[in-house]
Amino acid sequence: MTDTKQSEEKILIAKMRRIGFVHLQGVEKYLEKHTAKKCFLITPVKPHENVFKHAEKIQSLKIIISSDFQEEKKKIENEYPDVEIITVDPYQLAGRDGMLDGA
Repeated sequence: MTDTKQSEEKILIAKMRRIGFVHLQGVEKYLEKHTAKKCFLITPVKPHENVFKHAEKIQSLKIIISSDFQEEKKKIENEYPDVEIITVDPYQLAGRDGMLDGA
């Protein structure tokens, strides 16, 4: 009851093979519908420069380039100990499942 604000805040984490514009558009739509303090996209492949530029416009989004998803998740959990952390399926973020299959 006293922690109402904190209980509404969530950290979203998604493990991505690659990040493209479709994902960023999906993240924007997802963040509009759901309350989230931050969204972290963790990928082993560096996104295209234009994708990075677009991602910078999304305030609560951070892209992490790492091949060790579990290690990055632990770092985020340690950084935000009092916030609920939710691992989101990349397909939920994209909204257009068929467009994710290109690799």
